[in-house]
Amino acid sequence: MKKHMEHINDLTNTIGYKTQLIGRNHRLTAGVRATRLEGILIGFITTCIVILLPIIYYKGGI
Repeated sequence: MKKHMEHINDLTNTIGYKTQLIGRNHRLTAGVRATRLEGILIGFITTCIVILLPIIYYKGGI
């Protein structure tokens, strides 16, 4: 009987671990979706600064 209880305990631990992984994945996905637009804007602005400043500088604009 003890062997069966240990097996059941292992199964419940495995199920608990898998549900925690699923929950973590869901929270991570929701967080990425919530900040997607901000990340795109920050990346676009950073790219413009990195690309445009040297071009303007070497053309004599600054």
